[in-house]
Amino acid sequence: MTETNYAKVLYELNIAPEVTASANAILKAAPEVSEVLSSPVVSLKEKENVIDKIFPKEICNFMKVLCRYHKASLAQEIFKEYQEYYNKRHNILNAELFYVAAPKKEQLDGMKNFLCKKYHTKDVQIKQIEDKSLIGGFCIRVEDEEIDYSLKGKINALQQKLTWR
Repeated sequence: MTETNYAKVLYELNIAPEVTASANAILKAAPEVSEVLSSPVVSLKEKENVIDKIFPKEICNFMKVLCRYHKASLAQEIFKEYQEYYNKRHNILNAELFYVAAPKKEQLDGMKNFLCKKYHTKDVQIKQIEDKSLIGGFCIRVEDEEIDYSLKGKINALQQKLTWR
């Protein structure tokens, strides 16, 4: 719940999604930065110096507040929540694509068009996740719905049909 509240504050500050994505990328690329910002041993002044040196200036004050209230360890989750909240407010659908072989650009564009029409949104943000257990094909997850075009899904459906007879 805390992450959601901070995400909404971040949104209200009119911080662009690109800025939060950049800050998130920094934290992912260098996990030791998160450790320093979360450490009770490191002084607040030292944390603020680190923030000023490595984060985009638009988000520095927000990061300093997280440090001040000992919430820096939640930053990545806050950025994720922010992106979901931003997308909802701007009619952008969040979807996950599970695949065996990465789709080509034309295939991704086709999926985006399909999802935009189906869910009546202006855009779709697709998170791509490799999943070799699908055997072949792909599976798209949107909120609580799953669109399964995988070989694993077809095999499971066939097994169910055969056992129900």
